[in-house]
Amino acid sequence: MRDRPALVLGLVAALVAVLAIVAAVVAGTREHPALDAGTPDGVVQLYVVALHDGDDATAVQYLDPALGCTDPLPERYLAGTARIGVAATTVTGDRATVDLRIEEGAGLDTWSHRETFTLRRDGETWLITGHPWPIYECERWVD
Repeated sequence: MRDRPALVLGLVAALVAVLAIVAAVVAGTREHPALDAGTPDGVVQLYVVALHDGDDATAVQYLDPALGCTDPLPERYLAGTARIGVAATTVTGDRATVDLRIEEGAGLDTWSHRETFTLRRDGETWLITGHPWPIYECERWVD
């Protein structure tokens, strides 16, 4: 009789472990939603994805040329894993702001922060201006 509670507890623990593994696999293999480069929030998300992927050439395409950013971009820190969500987007004429909610890290070593991006319309596209996270400024890096 004494072994029965230990067996039930062991089965419950094993089931929880299996569910955690399945959840991690599903979350890791989930496809990113299609991002629209014709919208301010789409541009900001594509910029952050390019930075996370180490694709500085693509990231630079989303930045206002007046920032002076070129490929390669200055060193920056990005966590190996990140979850990014648009908290708010405001468009006023040819200007826009996009607030991102960013959660970096994994497990107990996770931190979150918000970053605000400013953009300007350039014809049919939007360009990131100001001091975009995580680069902040490029001009001082130009030789």
